[in-house]
Amino acid sequence: MPPLLRVAFASVVLALSISIVPVPASASNLEIDFSLTDHHGKTFRLQDQRGKIVLVFFGYTLCPDVCPIEVQHMSTALKRLGQDSTRVRGLFVTVDPDHDTPEVLAQYVSYFDNALVGLTGTRQQIAEVAKMFRVVYQKNSRSSNQYTMDHTANLFVIDQNGKLSTIVPFGFPAAHIENLLRDMIAAGG
Repeated sequence: MPPLLRVAFASVVLALSISIVPVPASASNLEIDFSLTDHHGKTFRLQDQRGKIVLVFFGYTLCPDVCPIEVQHMSTALKRLGQDSTRVRGLFVTVDPDHDTPEVLAQYVSYFDNALVGLTGTRQQIAEVAKMFRVVYQKNSRSSNQYTMDHTANLFVIDQNGKLSTIVPFGFPAAHIENLLRDMIAAGG
């Protein structure tokens, strides 16, 4: 194998072998809590999910690439859990609340998995929740009616006690998310 190809191959193997990023100790003791509006138009409180593992992804429904890939990975991991999927809640928090109404979110999450919850709120509510996770996002207008949203694309994992446990970088396959969830479910009883 040529040296350059060997280095590239080693880099890929290293990247794939790192499946999760533990949250720094200072952040892992923080309980995360927020309240937003779900895709049914009802109030969703994170604290009501205690006892479950919660996956949180920030994105927007008009995203052409990153969001559908990550939401599909989350959905696939949940489906692979079978009966254990009832011990996990998958959340899609919009960073585009002006467009992503409860109705739009309901249609979007139904493409992936009816068990996923789409969340929206006011601009200020979304900004406050994003700040809790250190998520950054910005609207980039291309014209008066076309835009994209740059945003943090990590998957955040909250443990059964409501504490931020792990950050899964964008692009890791569903199998990595599934294995992480299985380990957390086994450790949690």
